[in-house]
Amino acid sequence: MLRIIAAAIAFVVCTFEGYSKKRELKERTVFLSEISLLLERFAVGIRCDRTSDELLERENCYFANVVKQFAKESDARTAWEKACDALPKKRGETAVLRELGRSFGTSDKEGTLRLLECCETEIATLKTASEKEYAKCGKAFFRMWTLCGIGAAVLIV
Repeated sequence: MLRIIAAAIAFVVCTFEGYSKKRELKERTVFLSEISLLLERFAVGIRCDRTSDELLERENCYFANVVKQFAKESDARTAWEKACDALPKKRGETAVLRELGRSFGTSDKEGTLRLLECCETEIATLKTASEKEYAKCGKAFFRMWTLCGIGAAVLIV
């Protein structure tokens, strides 16, 4: 009886691990999509002569919400930097967002729009790579870990 319980636990743990890996890949893809939309809306807002505080106030994505939380305690640049540090995984998007936060609003309207355009291009590249990785590896992680769980269960029984 204990072996069957142990086998079931091994199967569930391995399957859950596969699911969490798949979910990580999906969350990164969704996050990059949100950042891409954020940058597009920032560009539109800058063309309409909005300040960075007004731009952030209108946003409701995960990253903008984190920046707004930190902005209650400090200035906008420090809040942006802290939000970059608070991202769950430190990948290429963190570097792009950090650079944007450092340079945002330090030049004229056209310079800021060029900066946003460069960041949009980099985020689009990361988003495409993330979508390909999810399509290629998402199901594979889940299936592989499920098979490992089945194998562990068979060995235990």
